[in-house]
Amino acid sequence: MKLLVCVYVLALAGGSYAGRPGAQEVIDKFRAIVPSYLSAVSEDQQQLLTLERQGTDAIAQFHTDMMLAKETFVMSVTRQEDALIELMNAQNRSVADDQCMQFVSTALNQTVNVIGVAYTTCINAADEALSANISSYYGTIGELEQSVVDGRLLDVFRGDNVFYTPDRIVAKLRQKESELKANNSSTAIGEMREEVAAFQADLAKIRGTYIGCMTVAEVSFRSYIELARSQLVMICGALF
Repeated sequence: MKLLVCVYVLALAGGSYAGRPGAQEVIDKFRAIVPSYLSAVSEDQQQLLTLERQGTDAIAQFHTDMMLAKETFVMSVTRQEDALIELMNAQNRSVADDQCMQFVSTALNQTVNVIGVAYTTCINAADEALSANISSYYGTIGELEQSVVDGRLLDVFRGDNVFYTPDRIVAKLRQKESELKANNSSTAIGEMREEVAAFQADLAKIRGTYIGCMTVAEVSFRSYIELARSQLVMICGALF
C-alpha cells in the first residue's frame, strides 16, 4: 500500500523543469507508466485470489468425499458385525455352546478394533499426502504473490541521479514499460492454472489410494466374518 501511495504521489507531481529537460522526461515517463503498473498489479492480485479460492474449494470437496468414503467403509463393518451378533443372539442355547459363542463374540469385537487400526493407518497416510500437496500448491501461490509485491517502479532511481543521469533512469523506465506489457507475472499465473488441475488430480489420487487401503482392510474383515460363521457352525454347534 505504501508503494502504491508513493507511485500515486510521484505520478501526480507536476511542475516545470525547463532548465533540466532530462529530469522532466523522467517525471513524464514515470507518470505515463503508472496506470499500466497499477492495472497489472490489480489484475495479478485478482487472479491470485481466484487461484486461492479454487484451491480452497478443491480441499473442501476432497474432505467431503473422504468422509463419504470413510462412512461407507465404517457402515460396512458395523453392518457385518451386527448381523453376526444377531445370528448368535438368535441361537438356541440348549443346542449351541454358549461359552463357545462368547469366545467368538470376543474375537469379533477385537477383530473390529484391529480393523479400526487399519482404517486409522489409511487416513493418516491420506492426511500426510494431503499436507504435502497443500504445502506445495500454496507455496507456489506464495511465490507468485511475492513476485507481484516485488514488482516495483521506484527502484529505477537506485544508483542514478535524476539531474545527472536522467537518460539512464528513462532507459530503465522504458524497460519497466516493456516488462509490464509482457506482464511476466500474468504469464506465470496463467501457468499456475495448470497447477490447479494438477492439484485437483493429486487430491483425486490421494482419495483413490485411501479407498484402496480401506478396501484391503474391509475385505480382510469379510474373510474373518466367514471364518467366524464357520466356527459358530462347526465348533459351537450354531444353526443358521
